Amino acid sequence: MPALSVGQGLALFDAALAGGEPVVVPVRLDLPALRTLGETPALLRGLIHTPARRTVTAVSNAAEGLAQRLAGLSDDERRDVLLDLVRDQAAAVLGHADGQAIAATRQFQDLGFDSLTSVEFRNRMNRATALRLPATLLFDYPTPAELVGHLHTRLVAEGDAGPGSILGALDTLEKAIAELDVDAQVHQQVSGRLEVLRAKWEALRGEARAEEEEFDIDSASDDEVFALLDDELGLS
Repeated sequence: MPALSVGQGLALFDAALAGGEPVVVPVRLDLPALRTLGETPALLRGLIHTPARRTVTAVSNAAEGLAQRLAGLSDDERRDVLLDLVRDQAAAVLGHADGQAIAATRQFQDLGFDSLTSVEFRNRMNRATALRLPATLLFDYPTPAELVGHLHTRLVAEGDAGPGSILGALDTLEKAIAELDVDAQVHQQVSGRLEVLRAKWEALRGEARAEEEEFDIDSASDDEVFALLDDELGLS
């Protein structure tokens, strides 16, 4: 910040008195110099506009580094890494020194996010993960814990999918519920989502039963009947 001369200081003082803003700061900003810093300080982002630059290589390297960190970790360790990523990126957008102030179960809106900072956060997460996340990311997943669950689903290899991953997701959900204090509206919304998931889960078993019922035992051979019994007893 360049120094102010007496004349400049008096002119800014007069301008502050004549203006209608409740709080003003009489300073000179060297905007070109500030733009060369790279990362714009959170307090000055409304004043300093830097041209958008595509950093495909940087995005690729960041996402590759994240994938390498996740590889070989246990499910809980992966979620911890993703939670640290979410908290650090949120802290950077909000101007915090680190992610310690970002509670895992607190809603992003309560942390200070608005529509503009939500989009900035989404862009940061896109660069860090190489995913194409929606602009409504923080509205679809309103807490860091919920967002971690979504990122885990998107980033973990399909080979890790199956009953074990579903049970792990349920464990995470159970922990999140235990820490929440929700109002009636949110409770109703979550209850509706859980009912939908329960119906889908029951439908899976219903489809399996329907396939079993299609088995024509009268026309089946002895080998087919024995195979069906082995399936029922879990021997096949």
